Amino acid sequence: MQRLKLWIIAAAVLTLGACKKDLGPDVAPVTFNGQIVLDASIAGPAFPLDKVKVIITNTANNLKNETTADAQGKISLSNISPGRYEIQATLTLTATEYASITGNYASSEVVFNAVEQIDITAQSGTVTVTLIYGQLAKEWIIKQIYYAGSHTSNGAMFRDQFLELYNNSDHDLYADSLYFGQVYGINTARESQDMTKPYFLPTGSFDWTKSIGMSDTRANDNYVYCRSVFRIPGNGKTYKVAPGASIIIAQNAQNHKAPYVGATGESVTVKDPSLTVDLSNADFEVYLGNYPGNNQLASDVDNPAVPNIETILRGSGRDLILDNLGREAIVIFKWPGGAPAQWPTFPSPEETTVTTATSKYIQVPATYLEDAVELQQTPVARRTAKRIPAISDAGYTYVPGGSYSSQSSIRKTKSVVNGRRILQDTNNSTNDFGSLTKADPSKTAFAD
Repeated sequence: MQRLKLWIIAAAVLTLGACKKDLGPDVAPVTFNGQIVLDASIAGPAFPLDKVKVIITNTANNLKNETTADAQGKISLSNISPGRYEIQATLTLTATEYASITGNYASSEVVFNAVEQIDITAQSGTVTVTLIYGQLAKEWIIKQIYYAGSHTSNGAMFRDQFLELYNNSDHDLYADSLYFGQVYGINTARESQDMTKPYFLPTGSFDWTKSIGMSDTRANDNYVYCRSVFRIPGNGKTYKVAPGASIIIAQNAQNHKAPYVGATGESVTVKDPSLTVDLSNADFEVYLGNYPGNNQLASDVDNPAVPNIETILRGSGRDLILDNLGREAIVIFKWPGGAPAQWPTFPSPEETTVTTATSKYIQVPATYLEDAVELQQTPVARRTAKRIPAISDAGYTYVPGGSYSSQSSIRKTKSVVNGRRILQDTNNSTNDFGSLTKADPSKTAFAD
């Protein structure tokens, strides 16, 4: 989280649909009205609502339209085709503008943003969109996520996945005891969710206040819930990372371009080495071959030259397996104290009873997060409800080629200072990330 920010938490979506002549003979157009307001905690300053830029996408045909609010924050759009829409809204202020409006110092531009979905009908009425504050800056960020994997028969499938974490500060950092995790959420597409269930919020996300044992009324806004958690080892001064440098965390620290002997003694190979990557020089790998109760994957072979990540919560995965479709969210965080066994855990809000076999998810305070990135499926209509609250990531990223495309999501460059790249972080991954046509673990790849 690179600087002080604001997010537009969209209680619903403003939409711009097709022209009336495009709606078809049996579909009557509707008028949609929206109103942008300020959260009570920041209601004093007069933010320029007429600078709010809105990109609206029809999830059925992926057509995009752009508009802006007026000075009063109103949006009125006529001839809207009823259906499901996705909104991306952004307000960017320079540091000078922000200081002039609020009286508070900002070292760089301040960004307000949101991404949300809603069904638009004739009964939608006027929808309120509320601006709220986000989190302060942190130093570690997620630079690259290779979740798509490579071709299922010609490539390495999912076994060549990796994460790249980046020191976005101007001083040395130590990776020791840095945690990362996969956030639990709903895999069903929003369009197919049964919204009559009592454990869903209106946005489609889980309502964690309904989880058995939960007493925190801010359970949905102030935390994420991890289905797996891992920790980088070290004594506090073991793994130094210079400003503008990265570390690579591999699912399997092998050269996936060449054959290697798998856990069963048989050769693990690819038909087309150009589709995959060499991870034999990764900084860390996740090895679960000796984890109690784990059914070891044939591809999960320990590379003795690469340090193993410590496993805090394995979850249901047989390795560090990222969802190839993009139904995923990754967080990195630091825990200020207390053994992992003492961390709070909660069952899914779907659960009505808890037994010894019930899965529980680690509750991580949003204030502990260094960075959070939401992923989504490439087709708009298949996208799921958010796993991460907007205070931590108001948007999402995806690779255009989809699953098994060899592509990765990579963070954009904001600026270059004395040769050091400062990567963009507005807490909206929709704005902050681009993609590579081929994932690159060399640490030298950047998106300009």
